[in-house]
Amino acid sequence: MILDTAKTGRKRRVLVHGLVYFGRLFAELMNGDGWDFRYYPDQGILNLAAMARELRACDLVYQVGGRVTQGKFLKVAHFFEKQKIVMHWVGSDTLDEQRDVSEGNADPWVLSHVHHWVESEWLVNEVAALGVPCELIPLPSPLVPDQAGPLPEEFRVLVYMPTVRRGELYGLDRILEVARALPDVPFDLVGLLEGPIPNPPKNLQIHGRVPNLAKFYERATVVWRPVRHDGLSWMVMESLGYGRHVMWSYPFPGCIQVTTAVEARVHIDRLHGLHRQGLLGINEEGVRFIACDGYHPQSLRREIRSRLEAILAS
Repeated sequence: MILDTAKTGRKRRVLVHGLVYFGRLFAELMNGDGWDFRYYPDQGILNLAAMARELRACDLVYQVGGRVTQGKFLKVAHFFEKQKIVMHWVGSDTLDEQRDVSEGNADPWVLSHVHHWVESEWLVNEVAALGVPCELIPLPSPLVPDQAGPLPEEFRVLVYMPTVRRGELYGLDRILEVARALPDVPFDLVGLLEGPIPNPPKNLQIHGRVPNLAKFYERATVVWRPVRHDGLSWMVMESLGYGRHVMWSYPFPGCIQVTTAVEARVHIDRLHGLHRQGLLGINEEGVRFIACDGYHPQSLRREIRSRLEAILAS
């Protein structure tokens, strides 16, 4: 039975671990109203010691990022006999775990003693194919705006890629092909931590890691995510909230599904033509979907808390 925090003053303590960017923002979003979410990365001896103390004391463990083996963190959770553990699969982790499954390394304890949540419909099938029972629960981005803003006067395309080494996964070849084919359209590439990109076209401006993409969303007309594999992209959710026209490799409400460079060039050229004629407005369908169909961060925050309550009560 869960204690009534209004009477006892005791907060429900949740230790969040896993992917740094998502984990930190998720913990900040989920805090408050009788909940205490604390994020701990694998970072330094003092941090690991504090995380171990928190692991013993917390009511629930929440890992952002999926796996079929225990790893160091889950081994400690297992050692402390933690019973309430949620693992949220968020994207390329399904690709990373295929080898362990094929080699028979999946841990029965991870499969049977952890609540596996998956953030998108297509990942449900991928995680199930690994032999992992799971539930569909989107992971909320706290950076989805409360309301959309007007499109900028200049037509620009925003793309993302963190490392040239994984350029194929993030569609770098497609980005370069389309940018070269549309020299009059400015492109902003954000997030690059490892490069360089060889011979980028002059209309492609390259930016490093950006903590908050707000100014880039505000000056973009189109946000294009040409990935070959993805989870429920926060960048897509945020772009829809800003009212931008979003091109994505997956079919999704408010988005234009684009799977090739040729398709991307055609759609960007079409949108650019509408922009020049003064006929292009914000992406109303995308704004409505984020606001009304359960993908707004506050809606997902309530949903996740409700499900965690059920786990704690079980």
